[in-house]
Amino acid sequence: MAGKVDAVHLEVHDASLHDVLAALQERFNLRYRTVDALEARMTGVFDGPLRRVVARLLNGHDYAMQVSADGLDILVLAAQSPSAAVVAVVTPANVARPPLTAAELKHYESGHLR
Repeated sequence: MAGKVDAVHLEVHDASLHDVLAALQERFNLRYRTVDALEARMTGVFDGPLRRVVARLLNGHDYAMQVSADGLDILVLAAQSPSAAVVAVVTPANVARPPLTAAELKHYESGHLR
């Protein structure tokens, strides 16, 4: 592991997620809490700002991350189940909305679609 908060280089070889987060906690101002054992094994190379590296490490887990001037505070809830459904999809505000279909236009003009 090397780098600063804005440029982390992390190489992981068959380590548990718990061990990886503990090592990041020792090196950087990162705090994490969890109810999960975080036993998932991982191998890989992770580069980038600390918050992005942590987000990549936690891919497949439900978590919340608070980024502040003091560092990162992470709450890891649990691993996502393979059958988990997407609850919400965020669309950037600057993305153009597709044109209405003829049926949607008819409903909109009659006041049923807002």
